[in-house]
Amino acid sequence: MQKETKDILKRSAIRSLWIVAIVLVVYLLQGCGNPRLAPVEERDATGKGAEIHSFYPPSEVDNSQQYYVVQPADTLYSIAFRYGFDYDTLAQANNIDATYTIYPGQKLDLEKTRRYESERTVDTSQVASQDSSNNSPVASRRGVQEVSRGATKAVEQPKVTPPKTAKPNETKTAKKRESKKTSTTKPQAKRAEPVKKRPKTKPATTKSFTSKPVKYWMWPNMGKVITRFTGVKGSRGIDIAGNMGEPVRAAAPGLVVYSGRGLRGYGNLIIIKHNNDFISAYAHNKRLLVKENEIIKAGQKIAEIGNTDSDIPKLHFEIRYKGKPVDPLRYLPKR
Repeated sequence: MQKETKDILKRSAIRSLWIVAIVLVVYLLQGCGNPRLAPVEERDATGKGAEIHSFYPPSEVDNSQQYYVVQPADTLYSIAFRYGFDYDTLAQANNIDATYTIYPGQKLDLEKTRRYESERTVDTSQVASQDSSNNSPVASRRGVQEVSRGATKAVEQPKVTPPKTAKPNETKTAKKRESKKTSTTKPQAKRAEPVKKRPKTKPATTKSFTSKPVKYWMWPNMGKVITRFTGVKGSRGIDIAGNMGEPVRAAAPGLVVYSGRGLRGYGNLIIIKHNNDFISAYAHNKRLLVKENEIIKAGQKIAEIGNTDSDIPKLHFEIRYKGKPVDPLRYLPKR
């Protein structure tokens, strides 16, 4: 009797352990299916160190937020990008000078910036036709050559006048004068000319690329477009599929105004300023190859495709006019 009781208890214990194990497995599978509950380990932009990071889409901004406190990794451009402001309007509303310098702990008045923005409504419907008059496929393919040609000014060849033929009597008198000069003058040592120092090139500032129009745009990567532009409430740009490590290239010449991963949902992000009106953004990169205040040429490799803040390797590409997202396909050449 005791033996049967022990067997029953033993079987019950084993059954209970199986039930607990099954429940635990189901719980773990549910956690793995939810991207918000399954953080993955990633390397940062420089490849040094690691951090736990979950995949988050770009978060919608809180329009009721009155102030923003500047964080150590922020730039004025990244804050304006986050809230969809024109960087110049954000600077004016907060009495920031033309150097656009901000510091950690500084409070920026977002409500005042919204009031400034409401006073100057931006119409992006006609922007592509105004700024990209040369943005045909042919002009875009030849853009790099056109810029290099325009940068070099044509040098006029000096007019050469033929020497006058001297008369026989004049040549004789000239020779006599020269012989007298050589006999009377003593040889003098040539003075060494002072070495001219090359002027130091000033580093690029955020005031660069302010007035030049964007003459052409080029594709940052030739992969397939998997997500199209829908607007501020949806996709603010396009997603281009790619393989891990493929090159990401600058869509137009400009100045790097942000290079980091401080904006949730964008992963490793680069923002390039092209002029007073246009900026472009490149998100989800594996590696960032350029730094802030670096001058960039069109087509230059600036990053590598990755999956930071994304479930697959891809490039998220945006063009913004005065802070407002516009459809990149209106600017990029057809293919």
